[in-house]
Amino acid sequence: MGEDLRIALMGRARRLFGDAIPASLSGHGLPESNRHGHAFFLPEADAKGRIGHLIVHAPDGFDAQAQAALAKLDVIHAGEGVDWRVILEGMGEHHAFPASRTLQTTAVWRSTTPYLHPWYSKKDFGVPEQIARECRLRGYPEPVVVEWLLDAKPRALEFRRFRAKRGLSQPDRQGCFLRLTFAEPLPGPLALGFGCHFGLGLFAPA
Repeated sequence: MGEDLRIALMGRARRLFGDAIPASLSGHGLPESNRHGHAFFLPEADAKGRIGHLIVHAPDGFDAQAQAALAKLDVIHAGEGVDWRVILEGMGEHHAFPASRTLQTTAVWRSTTPYLHPWYSKKDFGVPEQIARECRLRGYPEPVVVEWLLDAKPRALEFRRFRAKRGLSQPDRQGCFLRLTFAEPLPGPLALGFGCHFGLGLFAPA
């Protein structure tokens, strides 16, 4: 769903601005040091797993063109003749959406979709070390505790854990569910690991 949302927004931006698609939406043309400042496309599901909201979040913010594309989006073509009608509920900082669990602020976060480690594992570089490294690269504090949730339902293998884009290096094809505890509250959204811009590795308050 996250990939379908990105495709729809890119199409809308292309119709509005031609090839001058805002980098905050596309992620293209950004420096190597800014790999996660552009848009995350995050489906948000309720307790029964039904997607009711789609969050488009850019840590570095959206310029006027990106905001115009977001405002004009009204349908997502999901393939096989399936269309999703969407309505923009609002734009703003994370605290402007108190009903969203994904956008809360907390010190303890729990996986809602599988976390897939983004680098190949080796000695002394497993899941906790990779999460710590990714947090450092993003400017987040490192978690003080990383716990595996072995009895999580549904299981990680029941999720779609692969990108539609071919040719990507994917060190982790199984995934896992985690609980991350930070020393201080951290504002959401929190999405880490492989495919995090499209809804994988998404966390919510524990």
